[in-house]
Amino acid sequence: MVTVTFQIKPYLAAYMYVRYKNHLDVPPDRFSSSLSAIHLLDTQPIYHFLHQLSIPHPPNASWHEIGNITFTLPHPRNGKNPNVYNYIGHDSALIIEKAMEVEMKAELYEFLLENKYCHGIMFKKSMETFVAHYNMVELVEEESLMRAFQRWRKMVKEEKKLNNN
Repeated sequence: MVTVTFQIKPYLAAYMYVRYKNHLDVPPDRFSSSLSAIHLLDTQPIYHFLHQLSIPHPPNASWHEIGNITFTLPHPRNGKNPNVYNYIGHDSALIIEKAMEVEMKAELYEFLLENKYCHGIMFKKSMETFVAHYNMVELVEEESLMRAFQRWRKMVKEEKKLNNN
């Protein structure tokens, strides 16, 4: 099992560890300070980003990995060998981080809309519930997530209006 660790936004790391808590590889030493590795299935988009963006470890890069999230690298039958392709560069980490953010926002927006229109729960209360469930309290401003949600809703309404004309 080859792992890779890199730095992402703290609230996204918290989200990923809760979201994929059933896919964690427990470190061999339970008292170790190392992070548990998230072992993704090949049905999840981030699995494919990890596979496509992994490169051979550059000779000038440190082998000491620092970051707030650890993944088990994909080991497909055909393709890249994770023993060789075991490095995620800074630019690749940003691409993976963006994919995680898209996944988190899609889940959040669906949660907010379902709670509002199916259960009558206000957006603010649903936002607080989502942030607390994914251990993101104090890691992200709920207000910034709410503003992004409102911008998205406005964009969807404008697109719908344009398509109806």
